[in-house]
Amino acid sequence: MTHRRIIELMVLITLVTSVAAASAWGYGYSVLEDDIEFRVDYPVEMKIDTCSTVTFWMKAAQNLTDLLVVLTVYYHSDSSANPLYSNTIISEDSVEAGWTESKSIQICIPRAAPKDPYVRAQLEISYELNGTDKELRYEWYMSIVRSKTYDELESEIADLKNTIKDLENQIEDLQSELDEKIESLQNLQDDYEELLTNYSSLLEKYQQLKSSFNALSEEYQQLEDEYQSLKDSHHATLVDLEKLKTKYELLMKDYGDLEEKYSSLLKDYETTLSELKSYKSLYLDLKSRHESLQSRHNELIAEVSSLRQRLSDLEEDYGALSKIYEATLGESNLTKNILFAQTAAVAAGLGAYAIMHKRYGRRGSESLESPKEGNGEKKVQKVLSGRRITIPSEVAAKLGLKEGDQVEVDYGDGEIIVRPIKEPVKPSEEAGNREAAEAGSENN
Repeated sequence: MTHRRIIELMVLITLVTSVAAASAWGYGYSVLEDDIEFRVDYPVEMKIDTCSTVTFWMKAAQNLTDLLVVLTVYYHSDSSANPLYSNTIISEDSVEAGWTESKSIQICIPRAAPKDPYVRAQLEISYELNGTDKELRYEWYMSIVRSKTYDELESEIADLKNTIKDLENQIEDLQSELDEKIESLQNLQDDYEELLTNYSSLLEKYQQLKSSFNALSEEYQQLEDEYQSLKDSHHATLVDLEKLKTKYELLMKDYGDLEEKYSSLLKDYETTLSELKSYKSLYLDLKSRHESLQSRHNELIAEVSSLRQRLSDLEEDYGALSKIYEATLGESNLTKNILFAQTAAVAAGLGAYAIMHKRYGRRGSESLESPKEGNGEKKVQKVLSGRRITIPSEVAAKLGLKEGDQVEVDYGDGEIIVRPIKEPVKPSEEAGNREAAEAGSENN
């Protein structure tokens, strides 16, 4: 209902009740006449499809006869008025001065939701005073009709305000979280820049290593020229070595695709650099052992067979990894990174195995010179949990060690000495040796 229409209704009520001392307010309508006084109480708002209680109270100021009070309540909607209630609420033959009466009436609003509905009341009173008939008629605007009351709307508004407050708090929390993410992203960007710088430095070192390797390859070619006199006796060995070299170069080309993972293979390259630096000294040592190569010919034949078997195993591993790599081109970056690392490990294994063979394959004449110094084929092993180390398979094969055999562990002059035990140690002796070893480890 518009403000203008409410004003018109209020004007209508004022015109109807101008002859009587009447007053209307939010929750009731009352009239004070010379002969009678009455009051109608009702809610200022009524909800659609609900019933409300209207209370009527009346008092006689004079002795009256044939008193008749008729109340009619109209429901205004869509420019039409329909009576909701119309009934005679009081009918008395005679009343005395001071008589009072009250009534409670139920007014029900229809379920349909019309446009701008409201409730209007009409009250008709007729009586006889001192032989004179009197009729009084009153009409006034009662209540506006809404689907929701102001209290319900205020409650909903309060709930919406609380919801908005909660959303604002959530937005503040999300903003704080966003700020933290932005800060973390900035830190990651700084770390990325640092890693990129390190990668450039490592790439430069790799190029230097590659140049050094090419120089060593040329020196190796010169060494091959000096071994022309041995071609007839170990031609097959040189052919196999050339095949290994060719495969190594192919793997080195493939390794270029793995340069982004270079940082994870830094330790392997440092080991390769150490081997390359010692290669020149090995070359000079090989020249001094030129005369002993004839006696080592048969041993080299056996080692060539072992190398062929090792090469075949490495080729199978490389082929399997290549198939897995092709099958997982659509997989996640994490799976690709694992396959890159495995392929690089095989590549590094081929290169390292070829270099180790060239370095140590010709030092057999010194393999048993000094038990303390060893045969020169040193292996770097990592101490595992529980202070355990792994004996390399080739060392175990040469010494005839297998799973379940016993070894003797001793130390001195800053070294750990491990010797195989040919005869099994009795349980009592083994317990004593274990206690002694534990005591020695605790002292260390």
